[in-house]
Amino acid sequence: MSLVDGLRSPYTPLRQFMDRELPAGPKALRDSYRAQHRADHILLPPPGVATEAGTVGTAIDQRLRLAFTALAPVDEASLAGIELTGRAGPAEARRA
Repeated sequence: MSLVDGLRSPYTPLRQFMDRELPAGPKALRDSYRAQHRADHILLPPPGVATEAGTVGTAIDQRLRLAFTALAPVDEASLAGIELTGRAGPAEARRA
């Protein structure tokens, strides 16, 4: 199931979580977040490096799948990323 389908269906654990935690919708949360975090701290790629929307979407989808499951990740990329982040110092962990 795609992330979009999971958000559209009222029966998925993701949609139920969103409805329970954000009953007023995301606007109040987004406004609160923006008030607390200044826009000059946005992490952007360095000059000359573009982001591929598909890659970013895949990374977000993978992160949400890991967050909303009790199963351990089985693919090598996820396991390697978790291991590298766990060994990294504060600056490297933020970047990861």
